Amino acid sequence: MYLKRKFSMELQRTISSIKAFQRIQNYEKFENLSTTYFNSSPIWCNKKKRVLKQCYIYFLIDPRISRNLPIRAKENGLNERVIWQQFLNAIFYVGKAKSTRPYSHLYKAINKLNKQAELLNENENSIQTTKFSKADRIIDIWKSGFGVVNLHVFHNISSYEAYTREAAIIDAISLPNLTNQKRGVYYGPSSKWTANGKKSLGIALLYRAMKIFMTEGEAQLFPCDFD
Repeated sequence: MYLKRKFSMELQRTISSIKAFQRIQNYEKFENLSTTYFNSSPIWCNKKKRVLKQCYIYFLIDPRISRNLPIRAKENGLNERVIWQQFLNAIFYVGKAKSTRPYSHLYKAINKLNKQAELLNENENSIQTTKFSKADRIIDIWKSGFGVVNLHVFHNISSYEAYTREAAIIDAISLPNLTNQKRGVYYGPSSKWTANGKKSLGIALLYRAMKIFMTEGEAQLFPCDFD
């Protein structure tokens, strides 16, 4: 029920076309432009409170879809474009954070799961027909006997740069494919880019995130990990 996705036209093209996939490297220029601005522009340092680089981007990944992708890729010699599609299909939430913010979603899911256990009713196992919330998706993963994968990338960036990266990634994947409730906000030069440019930034970031995921491996988090 989670694999019927239609990404943004720009991202979908990298899946359906070998040439478009190979051109992802060309999108790095959008990331370079954005990063250079946030690292060099004095505007973010002239405020009363200095902008600290304490943020990062995180992805919540469904292991029922990724199916230990880093290991499978090595054992089966998967083509990188196949890896790319499976990685994208498995992402169900994108966020910016600092400290332990992503884990708050898991704690909320645990609280909701406990309440469900107390209020069992005949509809508990009914098919979900509306868009899952983050907590619903996390609980669904746990009930299936799996843990949630929490991937952290792009550390030590400012909140403004993190918001921009989050927005670009959401636009590339397309909001209906995620449990995010709204699109993100752009800062800096990317706020004036065309929709194509913004999504190109998102694609470049997603490709880098995939590389990190394939290197770090897939670690699952279960309710018992938060006792």
